[in-house]
Parts: sequence; structure tokens; C-alpha cells
Amino acid sequence: MENVLNILFCLSLLYLATTTRVDAYLKVFVLQGILLFFIVIMPLINRPSVFTLILPVTILLVKAIMIPLYIRKKIIIELEVKRNIESNLQQFNFLLLTVFSMIAVFISSNMLAKYTYIDAIPFAAAFSTIIIGLYIIIFRKKLIVHVIGFLVIENGIFLLGISVASEMPFLIELAALLDIFVVVFLMGIAINKISSTFSVDDITALDELKD
Repeated sequence: MENVLNILFCLSLLYLATTTRVDAYLKVFVLQGILLFFIVIMPLINRPSVFTLILPVTILLVKAIMIPLYIRKKIIIELEVKRNIESNLQQFNFLLLTVFSMIAVFISSNMLAKYTYIDAIPFAAAFSTIIIGLYIIIFRKKLIVHVIGFLVIENGIFLLGISVASEMPFLIELAALLDIFVVVFLMGIAINKISSTFSVDDITALDELKD
């Protein structure tokens, strides 16, 4: 079941490579938060306790509810962010790059699993998420999409921690969630200031800045 959830996580990455809507990016992030909740809670079903439920419930609240609501209300709606996404790379080429990268990661993970104690599918899903998050930041122009790209990378790092660790460091993961909250708030403030100066919500105007 966990492998199925990880594959669904990878399919969400493919959707990110095909969509050109900001709302779709945010919905995919919500979906990833829900998938992470189930990925984390599945191994804990046989040994439920209040302590073991802290992390999955926090993931669901922060990643699937609180951060998306903040981005939608405080950034997209208040700053009137345009719904379409401009890219430095053609959409078809971006999709090809995503697919080839994921195939390469899955093949490499399968080979690596023969020599180490890692689960090939969760590890490949995690590494693919990190790479696609980087692609989003590199090839998309809109600042709010860069924020979501950073959050996607964090999801990948979280998955990577699950795939390589025998026991999850709950306190470390909870601290990471707090860091994400702070970073999103700061990036929201930064986007607000940039938009008030340039009245745009992408990086085109920033490219024209000179020292």
C-alpha cells in the first residue's frame, strides 16, 4: 500500500509538469500533503498512540490545510496573482525533462537498492520530488510558483527521510515543519513587497535589475 501511495505521489509530479495554472499547483500541494499523511500513518496503524499520531496529524494540518490557505488568501487573492504560469521552457519540453529525470531516478534507485538497505520506490519518489521541485524553481517565472516549488522540495526531503531511516526522528520532522511555516510567511512578505514595487508577480522585472 505504501508503494501505491508513493507512485501516486509521482503521478502528482507529472501533473505539475503538464499544468499551467497556479490553482492546480496549489491543489497538487494539498494532495501531496494528504498522501504524506497516509504514507506516515500506514506503518503506525498496528501501534497507535497519541505520540505516534502527532506527526501525521501535524503534516495534514500544516501541509494540506494551513499553508495552502495562507498562500491562497494572503498571496494569490490579496495580491491578485495571475492564474496562468509563464515558463522559460516549452511545456512539452518540460514534461519530457520531467519524465526522463524520473525514469533515470527509478532505474538508479533500483540498482542502488541491490547494495543498500533502502526501499527503491519510496527512495525514487523522494528523489524525483526534489528534482522536479528544483525544475519548477528554475524554469517557472512566477514567484508564487517558486514558493510552491520550494514546498515540493521539502516534501521530497521528508519522503527521503522516511525511505532511508529505520525510525522516524519525530522531533526533527516537526521542527522542519515549523521552519517551513516561517519560510512561507517570509516569502509571502517578500512577494508582497516586490509586487508593490514592480506591480508584477513574476521574475521578469527582477532580471532587469543592475548592480
